[in-house]
Amino acid sequence: MNISNKKENKSSPLKANRGFSILELLIYMAIFSIISLALIDIIGALSRGWTRSQVEAEVQQNLRYAVNSISQDIKNASSVTTPDVNLSSNNLDLNLGGVSYKYFLTGLNPPILQKQISLSAAENVTTDKVKVIDIKFYTFLNQASTNSQIQATTTQFFIKIGYNSNNPEFSYQQSATSTINLRQ
Repeated sequence: MNISNKKENKSSPLKANRGFSILELLIYMAIFSIISLALIDIIGALSRGWTRSQVEAEVQQNLRYAVNSISQDIKNASSVTTPDVNLSSNNLDLNLGGVSYKYFLTGLNPPILQKQISLSAAENVTTDKVKVIDIKFYTFLNQASTNSQIQATTTQFFIKIGYNSNNPEFSYQQSATSTINLRQ
């Protein structure tokens, strides 16, 4: 009777220490794989969302700076030489206190808006992270309805800027229009 009790005691610890079965291991690996794939997908989505917000911020910042720079120079200008009255142009030439200011596009990939003051080197208004898709300047001469001697020059511009990427996932563009009267 003692012999059989010893056999039962010896076999019990072996069953307790035997580990996972193949089926249990496969189930744990499947669960781990599903959780891992879900986490990778979430991290990828967060990364794409963060990058997309950076793309939008870059376009908006460049657009805001370009609109502010052009608007301020038009407000302070004494005359607009390009475009001619009632015509449009991709270039803007201003006279500010006898000093020539020019806005124009340069480069092909990407097209960059530049500003040149007098004969100094042109400076970039937009960065190479964005491309200027379209820019148009219009000049109008307005006469007062009560006195034809009173005239005001109005310049209007339209600008459209997009992110400089061939990846359609990061395709983002924004435009703005502004109308400014010259100080007379």
